[in-house]
Amino acid sequence: MKVETAMLASALSKSQPRIWVFAGLACLLSGMSLILYFFDPNQYSFYPRCLFHQTTGLFCPGCGSLRAIHQLLHGHLMAAARLNALLVLSLPVVLWMAARQILAGFMARLPAPAFRPWLLWIGLAILIFFSLLRNFSFARGWLAP
Repeated sequence: MKVETAMLASALSKSQPRIWVFAGLACLLSGMSLILYFFDPNQYSFYPRCLFHQTTGLFCPGCGSLRAIHQLLHGHLMAAARLNALLVLSLPVVLWMAARQILAGFMARLPAPAFRPWLLWIGLAILIFFSLLRNFSFARGWLAP
């Protein structure tokens, strides 16, 4: 009985920093979401501007993301997709991957997701393709923020 209690105490003490990091990140994300929910990036100037767009006049893959997240927080999926379609389409995948990583960190029975370098290359190719496509004149009407 004492051995089981010691093992449980050891497992809890090892997971303690993870819980605090997770709780801190959850609080930070919640606070940022609340700010973005109540303060529209179209109306308030304290949000950062895209330096790439200011310098070159071209749209990067992230242009329109803050406004898109603001629209998503208000439940306007189509308005968010109009501002940054790549963000809206990739958000479910990113959330699924993050949830799986978090669960693997807290549950010892669940194996950690394997790192696959080819997924990074595909993601990079998609980012570059989206960046190029949204700056062509024929696509500016439906991909530009």
